[in-house]
Amino acid sequence: MSKKKAPGLLKSAQGARAKAGSAKGALYDRRQANRISLWFLGVIVVLLVAYVGIELGTDQVSVSDGTLQVRSLFGFSVPLAEVKELSFEASPAVVGSRTVGNDAFGLFKEGNYQVEGLGKARIFLKRPNVSYIILRTDDRDFAISLGPDEKNRALYDRIKLEVPSGK
Repeated sequence: MSKKKAPGLLKSAQGARAKAGSAKGALYDRRQANRISLWFLGVIVVLLVAYVGIELGTDQVSVSDGTLQVRSLFGFSVPLAEVKELSFEASPAVVGSRTVGNDAFGLFKEGNYQVEGLGKARIFLKRPNVSYIILRTDDRDFAISLGPDEKNRALYDRIKLEVPSGK
């Protein structure tokens, strides 16, 4: 006489094995998801560090052919013939709210900001806590700083040579 297994016991044993297998699978899926998350976070950190390094490490402002060119994420160009007023401010710019732009942890600011004394202005300040240059045109005001005062003074002198006399 052969023993027959009770149908209920067979189903419950199969269910228990399936649950045990899915628990291992869930653990594996969680570990894999954690690895993917860490990898993704690492990529984001590397890209952020590279972006800040590039922004801070290179001079992206040039003056040639009568145009001031700022090459960055929120870059701009200013035909120097359109400059109505040019000035060098020895004190740091007081920058307020941002309309559109980039503020990398206070290391540099670029884009459209409210600036005390200028109102809404397009800015490129590599170091917001140093001297800066103001250019005013009929359409817009600009504030530019390359960081060290010597670089700002050299850029100001270069722009001054290109701007029509009396500005």
